[in-house]
Amino acid sequence: MTTSQPPLNDIAHMFSRAFFHDPLFAYFFPNATQREALAYPTFRFLVAHACQNGQVHTTPQPQDGAAVWLPSSALRHSVADMLRFGAVRALIKQGPGAIKRQMQAGDAMQAVHHRVLSAPHAYLLLLGIDPSQQGRGLSTPLLQPSLDRLDEQGLPCYLDTHNPNNVSLYQRFGFEVVHEDDIPGTPVRHWAMLRQSKQPRHSA
Repeated sequence: MTTSQPPLNDIAHMFSRAFFHDPLFAYFFPNATQREALAYPTFRFLVAHACQNGQVHTTPQPQDGAAVWLPSSALRHSVADMLRFGAVRALIKQGPGAIKRQMQAGDAMQAVHHRVLSAPHAYLLLLGIDPSQQGRGLSTPLLQPSLDRLDEQGLPCYLDTHNPNNVSLYQRFGFEVVHEDDIPGTPVRHWAMLRQSKQPRHSA
């Protein structure tokens, strides 16, 4: 899996296609004719931020699929991050309504996240496969090397999903549902999932 100098634009476009039918992004951008274009700035911001603060793993062809990871120390975006990685461009393109929906949902999910897990861990921010490549088993090579490495480090990992079809997928990788409810003020169901390390973490 590729990890160095990922092409941000290609990966962001891939995520925009992969999440087109995701309930959360349908809520963020309800106009289906504009959803892919409007989602692009959000994904580009998230991928750019992760390139500097976490890890982005891609398939050999980055436009086919990617997994985006953050350490628990880099979950919040500073004002400098917002400016540096393109949040202003997103605001101009998406409009205040969409930005507000994203911020409120993000705050609600972060509250659950911090309540469930405060110890050091890895956060699977995004996993996406281009619709043309789905069904080829690409999730395993994208995820398993990182999960094996986290097991060696004794670190748990956490993720959010809003697609019920994804729950069983992540369960196959050892994640368990630790929270399920609607995001407050939205019709979107939220599953928080946790994967405990298979090896205990040893303190220095």
